[in-house]
Amino acid sequence: MNEALKSFKKYFDLREVVRQAVYVRYGQQAWQFFDPRLLAVVVWVREGTGWSLVCNNWTKGGKFDERGFRDNLSPLVLTKTLKGILYASAHERGMAIDLSSPDATAEQIRQWIRDNIDECPFPIRLEKRESAPTWCHIDVCNMSDKKLVEFAV
Repeated sequence: MNEALKSFKKYFDLREVVRQAVYVRYGQQAWQFFDPRLLAVVVWVREGTGWSLVCNNWTKGGKFDERGFRDNLSPLVLTKTLKGILYASAHERGMAIDLSSPDATAEQIRQWIRDNIDECPFPIRLEKRESAPTWCHIDVCNMSDKKLVEFAV
C-alpha cells in the first residue's frame, strides 16, 4: 500500500469518499480510483489543522455522496451527460474532493491552505468562495507554475 493511501486511511473510511454504488460494486478496490497526490494533500490539511474533515456522509444518513470520486452514473455526472453537456470534472478522475468541517468554515480551510501553501506536498487548485460557499474544493489538476491556483465555476 502506498504511503499516501496508508496515511489517508487513518482519517477516512473508503465509504466517506465514494458513492454507495461504487462501494457496493468495487469494495476496497475502489481506492484505485484516487490520485495519491490528492490523498497526500488531504492528509496534509488534516494533520496541519487538526480539524475533522467531512467528505461524503451517506453512511450516517447524510445527504452528501458525490463530494469525492464521481462515477459515470452519479446523478451530477449523468444529468449533464443526458443533457449533452461536456463534463470532465477532476472528481471523475479521482483528483478532487469537496470538504467541510465541524471545526472550521470552508473559508477558514481555504485560508489555512493559502497561509501554508509553501508546505503543501503538491500544486493544487482551490475553488473560490463564490462558487463553493459551504465546502472547500481541492484538486490536484494544477498545471501552472504556481503552487496554488484559485478558480470559480
